Amino acid sequence: MNEPRGLAALVDGYLRLPRWLRALAPIAGMSILWWSSSRTPGDEPASVARALAHNAMHIVAYAGLAAAFWLLLSPRPAGRIVPWRSRAAWLLAVAYGVVDELHQSQVPGRDCSFVDVCSDACGAGIAVIALRAIAGGFVIWRLPVLLLSFAGVASVCLATFAG
Repeated sequence: MNEPRGLAALVDGYLRLPRWLRALAPIAGMSILWWSSSRTPGDEPASVARALAHNAMHIVAYAGLAAAFWLLLSPRPAGRIVPWRSRAAWLLAVAYGVVDELHQSQVPGRDCSFVDVCSDACGAGIAVIALRAIAGGFVIWRLPVLLLSFAGVASVCLATFAG
């Protein structure tokens, strides 16, 4: 039997952890996101670079959250593709994005943004597609990743410049 290599070996090694331990990753991710969105904005001067970085972090954070959910729901061996797992991981990450945006609407100085949820969805989708490719040992689907990347950049720009 061929042993996985590179990123596939890393995914396979992570999947060897007990499921209860893997469950800590999405819990930690959601806790950090909740804490972060609970903070009122500081008095630092406005900067386009700072706003772009802040808005781009939605893609990174929700890619990480979707990856944590995907890995939690994954059986061993990693190469066994279960379609519902990808849909569920994406949906859980996006649903949490909606909940977190609603939570932000209650924090002074913060607002609820549909564009941020779009960024969250793009990041989650990219992570799920990448993990499916890594675990399944096949080439990543370039067109969906390209489209999600373009949509993610567009949503970050909208959040930065239209807000």
